[in-house]
Amino acid sequence: MPKLQSLHAKILFGYVLVGLLFVTLVVSALIDFRRLETKINEQQHVADLHDEMRYSRRMEKNYLLYRKNRDLAEAIERADNALALIKQLPPLVLDAEIRETTEETLVHYRELLIEMANADRHGRASVEVIDDLMIAGSRMLALGERLDAGAWELLENAVATHHRNLQWTIVAAIALAVAAGVLVTRSVVRPLRTIETSLKRVATGETGRLDHASEDREVGSLTDAINRTLNELDERQKAIARSSRLVALGTMLSGVAHELNNPLSNVSTSCQILLEEIDDLPADIRRDLLSQIDGEVLRAQHIVGTLLDFAREHRYERAETPVRALVDEALQLTRNQTPADARIAVDVPAGLTIDVDRQRFQQVLINLLQNAAGVVGPGGAIRIRARRVEDAESAGTRITVEDDGPGIAPENLPRIFDPFFSTKPVGKGTGLGLFIVHEIVGQHGGTVSVDSEPGRGCRFDVRIPDRKTTEQQ
Repeated sequence: MPKLQSLHAKILFGYVLVGLLFVTLVVSALIDFRRLETKINEQQHVADLHDEMRYSRRMEKNYLLYRKNRDLAEAIERADNALALIKQLPPLVLDAEIRETTEETLVHYRELLIEMANADRHGRASVEVIDDLMIAGSRMLALGERLDAGAWELLENAVATHHRNLQWTIVAAIALAVAAGVLVTRSVVRPLRTIETSLKRVATGETGRLDHASEDREVGSLTDAINRTLNELDERQKAIARSSRLVALGTMLSGVAHELNNPLSNVSTSCQILLEEIDDLPADIRRDLLSQIDGEVLRAQHIVGTLLDFAREHRYERAETPVRALVDEALQLTRNQTPADARIAVDVPAGLTIDVDRQRFQQVLINLLQNAAGVVGPGGAIRIRARRVEDAESAGTRITVEDDGPGIAPENLPRIFDPFFSTKPVGKGTGLGLFIVHEIVGQHGGTVSVDSEPGRGCRFDVRIPDRKTTEQQ
């Protein structure tokens, strides 16, 4: 098979090849049918010859019994017909020796009939002529039966050969169908299945591009088009994520400003005391004021560092990260968006880790906490739980964020992860928070689900599988 670089060329070549072979099989079957038809005609010819011989023999016996001249004339006419028929038979139907013997016997039998007719016109044929006629007639019938049996044997062989050829034609047709199926599978189905598998890997975040599954131009063009689309989707997803992070960042900045105001006020107060009374203060009080200044500066640095870490762009990279540290940082960045009298309960086992990209998953927790903070009323409660989960399908970490707010209406539940969908008034929400949560969790190969009833709060469950489990799937 020539090396074809186009899927269209391969399919066309396959169709042409299968078509030619099919036409060959059909032509072969037609030729075989024509051969069988010829054998049937030849057998019918031999049967007619045998019938003429028997009829001539019967008329001869009738003449000898009843002495009717028309019976003898009929016997001679039938003998002439038999001679004409044997000369018309194709050479391959009869063996040359049998043909010659039969023809000689027919000629001799006809001559005896004519001799008897001439003798009877002048008297009565002799006993010797009648005996010779009887012997020649018996021999002629024996040869006719032999010819008829041979013709039937040839016809039966031809039918058997036809059946055998028909069976081989069916087998060849099945083989052609299988070959066509294999060709289509190798040329079309297998590359498409490879692309499907690669797309599943892309969906789990294992890779961001498709490998070329075939050298065919069409498959290569499809792969390139999908890769371009994936790149565009990735860029748009990053842009949406940046927009969502900037919105969250803008919201948090106002809170961080208030958060920084306290340590800066403490630093300012301690500095003023030291400046005004440094000579009158005992050494231990001066050290205590300096220690307070240092603590407040470290506190402010930690707040700013957490904010900068959230805002900074970096490549996707998963690592085992302490869950409690992620939760504390998210709570610190969303503290000023939560009602002052709201109760926040954190239940995270010590030493529990989660295999995630720190910055992206921090955004998941911040979005969920902002969502909860926006719906709980005065004196409301927000609960954060984390557990290690292992079952027959996978192993990983589950984090639950729950609030006692008004809940979500049933008709809105199927749409809460849609981009730009929001139940908040116009100008109060972008509708990207939960969409970003869904996208980032999916990028980690995890799942996020929601359970809510109107008036009974809302619970979001985020499950992130271990990286080994994701790779095995």
